[in-house]
Amino acid sequence: MTRFNFLFLFLLFALPSLAQERWQSDQYIQDSFIKIALEREYKETKHPKLIRWNRPIKLFFESESGDSELQKELLSVHAKHLSSITGLSIEFTDNLKKANMFAIFTHYENMENKVQQYIGDPEKIRAALNEAICLGTFRRNSRYEITKGTIIIPVDYAREKARFLDCIVEEITQLLGLPNDSGDVFPSIFNDVSIDTYLSPLDYILLKALYSSELKQGMDEKQTKAAFPSVLKNLHANKNIENAAQQVQFHSLKRYLGD
Repeated sequence: MTRFNFLFLFLLFALPSLAQERWQSDQYIQDSFIKIALEREYKETKHPKLIRWNRPIKLFFESESGDSELQKELLSVHAKHLSSITGLSIEFTDNLKKANMFAIFTHYENMENKVQQYIGDPEKIRAALNEAICLGTFRRNSRYEITKGTIIIPVDYAREKARFLDCIVEEITQLLGLPNDSGDVFPSIFNDVSIDTYLSPLDYILLKALYSSELKQGMDEKQTKAAFPSVLKNLHANKNIENAAQQVQFHSLKRYLGD
């Protein structure tokens, strides 16, 4: 084989692996971030603002359905994964008064009782209760800092729909400040028609962007877009975009479970 032919064959097989995925393009990342961070699934918001945590998360766990030890183990692994990506402190607490995030594993028939106990009037979130398999809600203050988050997972119903792991991964991740779902964002746990159970490389990038120093809670869409080139510049500098497919696996629930 001549040197020219060898070089041609090398480039032929190497180029596909070097090609950039669609989700790695700057414009696609920015568009995806705007859709997931600044739009809302169940609540119409005329002028949405960027929200995120600005304090350590104290996570309270309660289970009255299924294997509670396994549930807490899965929850703990994913919480540590999110902490490693965002830099947020996420720790468990048994003290209800000190907790600001609540993960409740219950029966489907008891959903409304748990909503009443941990969130408030079920009628105020009736659309979510009627449509969602599992539930996640948050509260924010006037500075657009998230101050409380609650996820309620009906273990029996989630398992029946083969969405138990999805509920753990998606709901807690959304409570960090990425509250919307969109069919336009792929691959992602925020896409209801995708098959992603675990955080995708794009989800990793969106979380990195959300907690970057270039963005501030309370930013509107125009301000977010103006700041986003700096966000992307730092993500590229740290190879967070180029190496997202590898980096998202560090400390991940997917790797922990051996999937």
